[in-house]
Amino acid sequence: MCLSTVYELGAAGARRVLCEYTSNIRVAGDTITMIDLMGKEVSVTGTLQSVDLVKNTILICPKDGKSAGAPL
Repeated sequence: MCLSTVYELGAAGARRVLCEYTSNIRVAGDTITMIDLMGKEVSVTGTLQSVDLVKNTILICPKDGKSAGAPL
């Protein structure tokens, strides 16, 4: 089973974990909703930057380059 960690990209390329063991991602406009293995949902506003299925990492840039804040 391939589960990924989703990171928010911050200043100078810093990464902040948004969701671990991510099994599903939904995108609706600029809202990205991640669902982990246990069914917990985390939503942020931003754009999907990259998905690396070999390294199991997903990068999201927050809208307007600002931090998306605490996950919902």
